[in-house]
Amino acid sequence: MSKRFSSPIYNVTTSGGEKVAIDVTNSISAGLEPNQGLMNEVITWMNKRGYTRILDFGGGALRHTIPLLDKGFEVIAVEYERAYTRPRAKAMRAQAQGYDGFTALVWPEDFLKCRLKYDVALLVYVLQVIPVKTERDLLLNAIAERFDRNGPKRLYYASRFGEARGLPDNTRYNDGWVRGIGVHDRSFYTEWNAADTDKLFLKCGYERAGSYSGATQPYIYEFQPGVL
Repeated sequence: MSKRFSSPIYNVTTSGGEKVAIDVTNSISAGLEPNQGLMNEVITWMNKRGYTRILDFGGGALRHTIPLLDKGFEVIAVEYERAYTRPRAKAMRAQAQGYDGFTALVWPEDFLKCRLKYDVALLVYVLQVIPVKTERDLLLNAIAERFDRNGPKRLYYASRFGEARGLPDNTRYNDGWVRGIGVHDRSFYTEWNAADTDKLFLKCGYERAGSYSGATQPYIYEFQPGVL
């Protein structure tokens, strides 16, 4: 897997014949407020059950990591190192490093080698910016393999739906679109309806267990729910 994810840069050719370099870290929205519906759901659920350790996969500028650290949770934030060359993300990581419960892991090498386990994972606006289909499955499987087997193995997912309307056909790549202009600001975006999202997760062993408020597609999945 590490070879596939060795860089956040993907050199591709769009359906219109343009050769571009997609940088998945361009999708980070530095300065964006945390999804309060997600925060309320995760914090309440974790506190009621006594769970403490959370994975924030693709944490970007740590808009969910830091509020969770403030509430006393241990948070493992995983991101490409390139993301922290951006001033806002760099500043937020420096802030997070002041908390005893914070662990920063570079994707992919640190995460794949690390033996840290977690009870709950956050996957917020991540899958739909990965331009290679098979890598989405690999990512979901990697998260599943590192759940604490004695914990709930619960994943909170957020995505968007409806933003693809009007995106030009000549910017298509695989099952999505290349967005942005210029040499350095290209990113990838795709989206799935609810049934297709559930199908994507189910083939990797996750089953929808509920939803929360505050996103277009705010879904809760559990890994192998039959054995919880």
